[in-house]
This record gives sequence, C-alpha cells and structure tokens, in this order.
Amino acid sequence: MFIARPVVPHDTIVPDWDNPADAEVKFDHETLAFGNVTEGDVVEAVFEFTNVGQQLLEIEIVSACDCMEMEWTQEEISNGQRGFVAIVLSTAAMSGEIFKDIDVVFKNTDADGYPLVKRVYLVGAVEPRH
Repeated sequence: MFIARPVVPHDTIVPDWDNPADAEVKFDHETLAFGNVTEGDVVEAVFEFTNVGQQLLEIEIVSACDCMEMEWTQEEISNGQRGFVAIVLSTAAMSGEIFKDIDVVFKNTDADGYPLVKRVYLVGAVEPRH
C-alpha cells in the first residue's frame, strides 16, 4: 500500500476563471502525488479541507473514475471546521503517467444556483508488473 503525499512547492492548479467554491472551501493540497508504483499496487490519498466561508458545507457526492473507492465527510461542516475526501486507487491494468481528476460536489450553491464544485488531483506513475 502506498500513501500519496502533497506536491510541493507548486501544488495548486489554477484555472483561468474564478471558482465560487474557493470562497467557501480551502483544501490543504489540491494535488497529491504517489510517486512510482508497480501495476496492481493500491494507493491511498486523503484530501483535507477547511470551511472558510460563512455557510455550513455539505458534500453531495465525490466523482472520479471506477478505479477509485471514495469516502468523505458525511456531516455538515461549520465555518472553521475540517472535512476530508479519502481515495483508494487500484492501479490494476494501469501503466505510465497517471493524472486523475476528482470532483467534490457540494450541496451548497453559488449565487446563480449552481452547485459548488472543487476539483482535486491524484498523480503518479505506474510501472508494469514483470
């Protein structure tokens, strides 16, 4: 089992637009890297965040590929409180550079009524099993 670590020093992917979720939630690290693993290894990653807004936050769903199992904070998260998204990635049938998007969709909405969504990333490399 391998544990993903924060990518430093430039671990934030900056979109070319303002994300309304940024005013409500701050992830400790938006990108976690698991380095080099062998095909079939299991990788665990935990994305932790803080509610930096004024409203209660609640995660509706976490969306990612079928190669991942996901768990997340099920309760409402008050201002200043912390939450998490835990990922278990199966690298079976994978090889090469891996870049996985994970969308965290909140029940909360922006000013236009759209759900708040924050995208985080899991990266690494998978070497073929010999």
